[in-house]
Amino acid sequence: MYELTPFRIIARGVSRALESLGVQVEERTVEFIVSESPNPAYGDYGVPLARFARSHSVGFEELASRTIRALSSEPVVESVKTVHGFLNIRVNAAVAARALVEAYRCEGEGFGMVKSERPLRIVVEHTSANPVHPLHIGHARNACLGDTLARLLKARGHSVETRFYVNDMGRQIAVMVYGFILAGLEDVPSNVKPDHYIGLVYAITHTLADIEQLKRLLERLKAEGRDEEYRERLRELDSLVADASRLRERNPELFDRIAEAIKGRNPEEDIQELMRKYEYRLDSSVVRLFQRLVSRCLEGFRKTLRELGVSVDKWDWESRLVWEGVVGEILEKARLSPYAVTYKDALALNLQPLLSDPSLREKLGVPQGYEVPPLILQRSDGTTLYTTRDIAYSIVKFAETGAQKVINVIAAEQRLEQLQVRLALIALGYMDYGLNMLHYAYEMVNLPGRKMSGRRGRYVTLDELLAQARSLAREEVEKRSPQLPDSVKDEVAKAVGTAAVRYSLVSVAAPKPLTFNVKDALNYEQNSAPYVLYAHARASSILAKARERGIELDWSGIGYDEAARNPLRRALVLHVLNYPYVFVKAADEYKPELLVAYLNRLADLFNKWYTSGDSVVNEPNPAARNFKLALVNVVKQVLANTLSILGVKPLERM
Repeated sequence: MYELTPFRIIARGVSRALESLGVQVEERTVEFIVSESPNPAYGDYGVPLARFARSHSVGFEELASRTIRALSSEPVVESVKTVHGFLNIRVNAAVAARALVEAYRCEGEGFGMVKSERPLRIVVEHTSANPVHPLHIGHARNACLGDTLARLLKARGHSVETRFYVNDMGRQIAVMVYGFILAGLEDVPSNVKPDHYIGLVYAITHTLADIEQLKRLLERLKAEGRDEEYRERLRELDSLVADASRLRERNPELFDRIAEAIKGRNPEEDIQELMRKYEYRLDSSVVRLFQRLVSRCLEGFRKTLRELGVSVDKWDWESRLVWEGVVGEILEKARLSPYAVTYKDALALNLQPLLSDPSLREKLGVPQGYEVPPLILQRSDGTTLYTTRDIAYSIVKFAETGAQKVINVIAAEQRLEQLQVRLALIALGYMDYGLNMLHYAYEMVNLPGRKMSGRRGRYVTLDELLAQARSLAREEVEKRSPQLPDSVKDEVAKAVGTAAVRYSLVSVAAPKPLTFNVKDALNYEQNSAPYVLYAHARASSILAKARERGIELDWSGIGYDEAARNPLRRALVLHVLNYPYVFVKAADEYKPELLVAYLNRLADLFNKWYTSGDSVVNEPNPAARNFKLALVNVVKQVLANTLSILGVKPLERM
């Protein structure tokens, strides 16, 4: 079916015409210049052939003539003509409808989900939130992107494993554990969700520790007479005290216990000592406390991710990399490497010389003139940095799975660190790993009127967000379907609320910032999960009514000419015909947002057709009725398949 999509047919025609003129161009390159016409008067598709001819130094008239001859032999092409340097193509709707229905009958539930000719083993690491506070909206975008990518790549035929990197050795974890020690606690109270409680302990401890450190700095600045810096830092202290006051309101007893215990201490020294004890396993009670609290936070993560419909195949603890010697092997290789240097009194790798190779720079996507600072691998006290452990983890992901590609879904602000890890892999002799690791960078999510900070406990948890979305969805279900039993209303509201969050978070290309508004995400009128789900429910309702009336679809009696008799039917057929092309493009280019845009348009066309009065079940002409029923079947299948890839459960009724 993929080869029958208009984009592929047109690209093939242009490529063959160019080839006959002695110009070799890949068909996928030509596809980029094929577009749907903005005006039906110009045809269904257009190609800026004059511009393309100039860029390849061939005559426009000759190229147009040869392309028209090539396309005229395609049954699905009804007409081809040139207008003002453009090649305008009109599709034969009846032929398109027949191809569509025959492909659907052949492929069944897998319609349009084209399998790769070169299936790969792929690891997708996603979410990997530090276990020091609950998952919030930023983590939600990561989780939804990662889970959707995994689903999309599996649908494309790849073997995919998802992994979560448990950072149990970083400074943030030590701050959290320090807070529990100061509070005299060894576990989370049983009556609270563990990640929420841990997040509060972390925020209180971090804020109070920062206050203690700042007080020491202020004393020094005052003694040295650095008045301007003193006043600036004093304002910073006022802000921290305000944060502390707000945190105390959430749990006065917990706050006071930590505040009392931290007085007169040097928090930074204590935290560094905890990190050292855990990394080198110098104190078994400290090791047990770290692991117990991290495990409790992960309990909360797992529950939240289940609510979001996200699953993870493997959870990798960072400490394992150190304790099993993987990190030690990296350090030894680094010391022997020609790229080894001492930087800021620490072992480091000078990676800049690697970028003198222009082909490597191009493969890694590094712009000319970009400077990469040395990568420090080990602190002066012997503890390792998280980037060192990232190098080790990258090797483990490839080696343990035999993966040919590893995709790391990590925030865009980590671009430098991710580039350094890839370069370090290459410097240490792991060229294939470095070249086949992809940083799937995403920008942060903004909430209108909210400024988030995990260190200060300022965030909207994903649990809260899901609860709000489901509550608003419940109100909408009550208005639209008051006749449904309460249990069904609750079930629908839960599904719709979750779908609204997931759909919205993958609707914008990952490199672009996203502003999340829960009311927009639950818009039943356009461009949202509820809108698309409603289209699926409508298609299901049409087919259910046909079954109730004993109307069977006669596949041999379909009137394919009916596709051309109604502009809405025709537009719907052509849009569905392009599904395999969009699916392949979304999977191969890692762009799930293309599926969202496609679904929005499909739901829009289907809903317009549905409300136009072009009845399906009451159609008196058997050939026309069979065509319409077949079209509804295909639309329903495409909606269901694509929603499932996006992690959204298709609903039969709403």
